[in-house]
Amino acid sequence: MKNWWKRFKKFTQLSSSDQLLLIQAFFVVSTIQLGLKLLSFQTFRQLYSNLIRANKSAETPRQLIDREIQAIQKVSGPLSAFCLPQALALTYFLRKDKHIDLVVGVRKSHTFEAHAWVEKNGTVLIGDLPDLDFQPIWTWH
Repeated sequence: MKNWWKRFKKFTQLSSSDQLLLIQAFFVVSTIQLGLKLLSFQTFRQLYSNLIRANKSAETPRQLIDREIQAIQKVSGPLSAFCLPQALALTYFLRKDKHIDLVVGVRKSHTFEAHAWVEKNGTVLIGDLPDLDFQPIWTWH
């Protein structure tokens, strides 16, 4: 409870645009989390595809992308949202950007591991794990 009060006090000190972005990020990440838990992946993927369908002609300024990443990462901790919900949330926010790719990769070391990240022109925006090597198996343009 004390932790939530501390977060609320920090929230009230933000600008109104940052507060709105955090609320949007909370809604998007929690909806994605819920959809991934309640729906089959095929159903989720179809609904999500309809949500992000847009004319991909825009170029999102890097400063806005950084603010969106920061908001997604801030709300992801309390929601226990890891790489896939974060990558899906950022892809949703950047759905009109023409250079965004959501990538899912795997690696086999001691165990089988999967990871998701978002790239723009080959640069990882969210989900970067520099010391781990995942082989991309699926890219969602």
